[in-house]
Amino acid sequence: MILLSVTVFEDRVADTAMPREHLNLHGLNFLIADSNSYFCMICQSILRSFGATKIYEARSAMDVNRTLVEQRIDFLLCDSNLPPEGGLRLTHEIRGSVSSEYRTIPILILTSDTRINTINAARDAGANMVVAKPVSVSSLYNRLAWVAFHPRSFVDAPTYFGPDRRFKIEGYPTGVGRRKGDNDESVVEEGGQAMGQDDIDSLLNLARKG
Repeated sequence: MILLSVTVFEDRVADTAMPREHLNLHGLNFLIADSNSYFCMICQSILRSFGATKIYEARSAMDVNRTLVEQRIDFLLCDSNLPPEGGLRLTHEIRGSVSSEYRTIPILILTSDTRINTINAARDAGANMVVAKPVSVSSLYNRLAWVAFHPRSFVDAPTYFGPDRRFKIEGYPTGVGRRKGDNDESVVEEGGQAMGQDDIDSLLNLARKG
């Protein structure tokens, strides 16, 4: 079995247009944590094109914590530079909160800094995936689909709590984002619905399990 290191977080390939009707996130609640309102608007548009209807915004870590208390959130998209101390610090705090129902919530880190050190730091903080800014439809689709179709067990160690940092790549959903040398294994049948109710339920279960 070949286990890839953190390099699988990187999006080094050209984006490929995805049929928007293939992804339906209706029923999931998203929280976009970014101090830039224009960027949040772009992310909202992309998520709504996938069927999401309940999308919340936060401008700081304090806003995130307040929203997690007041609302039911299934998925967190967090900017790496979120005020006041950054999205990685917030991710680490969420993962480290033993009593929090959101300890295992799927977290995508959004960043314009795709250097390996940044990606390593996001992984070590407990992020599920990293999405490079500027965010495109296909890059966000790929990451959401990866979390849905390739759920990873959580590791509870003295110095780390989060998704298993070792995972095998078996081809991107519908082939999008595939790298040369990746196994040619289709996750969904071509022309079928990329994320059905079972897949949405898997996201919900991942977010809510304690």
